[in-house]
Amino acid sequence: MEKITDYKYALDESSIIAITDQKGIIKHVNENFCKISKYSIEELIGQDHRIINSAYHSKEFIKDLWTTIANGKVWKGELKNKAKDGTIYWVDTTIVPFLDAIGKPYQYVAIRYDITNRKKGEEELKTSLKEVSDYKYALDESAIVAITDQKGIIKHVNENFCKISKYSAEELIGQDHRIINSGYHSKEFIKDLWTTIANGKVWKGELKNKAKDGSTYWVDTTIVPFLNQVGKPYQYVAIRSDITQSKLSVEQIKANNVKAIEYARILEIKNTQLVDFCNIVSHNLRAPLINISMLVDFLETSQDEDETQKVLSKIKPVVNHLMEVFNELVESIQVKQDTEIKSDQIGLKECLEKILIGFETQIKEYQASIQHDINEASNLFFPQKYIESILTNLISNALKYKSPNRTPIIKIKTQYQSPSSILLSVSDNGLGIDLVMHKDQIFKIRKVFHKHPDAKGFGLFMIKTQVDAMGGRIWAESQPGIGSTFFVEFINQK
Repeated sequence: MEKITDYKYALDESSIIAITDQKGIIKHVNENFCKISKYSIEELIGQDHRIINSAYHSKEFIKDLWTTIANGKVWKGELKNKAKDGTIYWVDTTIVPFLDAIGKPYQYVAIRYDITNRKKGEEELKTSLKEVSDYKYALDESAIVAITDQKGIIKHVNENFCKISKYSAEELIGQDHRIINSGYHSKEFIKDLWTTIANGKVWKGELKNKAKDGSTYWVDTTIVPFLNQVGKPYQYVAIRSDITQSKLSVEQIKANNVKAIEYARILEIKNTQLVDFCNIVSHNLRAPLINISMLVDFLETSQDEDETQKVLSKIKPVVNHLMEVFNELVESIQVKQDTEIKSDQIGLKECLEKILIGFETQIKEYQASIQHDINEASNLFFPQKYIESILTNLISNALKYKSPNRTPIIKIKTQYQSPSSILLSVSDNGLGIDLVMHKDQIFKIRKVFHKHPDAKGFGLFMIKTQVDAMGGRIWAESQPGIGSTFFVEFINQK
């Protein structure tokens, strides 16, 4: 008897106990039942279990429970009940039917254990799993996802990854990301990526990949390392979004900007040329035209035959001069208009030798010394006819305006001004130019600084026109009685 009492005491202490008759009317509850249901014994005795019914379980569920125990079988399951204050609790329940002599239940003993916290944890876990599932669904629908192990071997790809890469999942699983490597990024770039994620840090950036059909695409990429207990990555999740169109748009905008800048530069050059042309026409053609106009007016009023003949003889030189200036202007305009003239790779040594042949007679006559140092930059990328014109005019001027007191020395040198520009210098020991007086006039058309029968003031103007047309620069250093040096910078050299 003592043992039975001991068992009852142990059961009462550890469990929630209720005893009902065969109709389910409560005859006995222990203290644990009262604690969890928040009803007193007096409130429970004489009631059935509908007093704690939470309405959570279906009618079919309750019916199955009663059918089982009414047939004398033990029922086990989990029940969600409602306490007196409306709070909900869960109990793991075993209902044991006690049978009479003919095998019919005369009472039921319900033994319960509080599993509210466990069920709450399960619900939270279920909710968390649902949220994770929802996030995964949203991610799979909106992003390009790949999961790799710590060595970079692909373990999972979603449908979007297959769509953009044009590989099937079977072709990708077991491979690493070299399968979509476009070769665009440097080794240093890829090394930095792997160093970052191998150290457990998130990497973000833009990657250019290559699809199975050879087409390329851009993805904005975030690679997240998943760390084990010791803080080492055991897998990587790469989440990408397709930015191919935006990258193409940016490239197109850049290209358009470059074109716009180039068009603006050309327009500025054209405007400058127009202003220069107007100034040249105004300055150089007005005087001969006025002269011709005055001579024509005189002819119209003159009655003297001899005077008429004299005037007529003066008109022809003026017309010839006008035609000469006009032809020079046409030649300079052709240079300015020829914006797409073809540049050639020119060997300066051969070019210079060819030009000097044309000056052999003058060089011998003047005993001129031609010295050149073109070894540092011996090749030039420039229009052939322009470089020949530049060298010819500079050498011609050096010989034309030699000093009467010394043997002409002409030095020609080329050197790299920068990795993409070459500087040509042509120096002489001739008459020199007073730059204080003539600095702003030196490259103007029809400007001469020394008397010479062949001086026209067109050579330097033409050189500057050709150099400007190719985006280069020209300037001079000179001292009267000592000599001059002309510098030409050629840009965009290969």
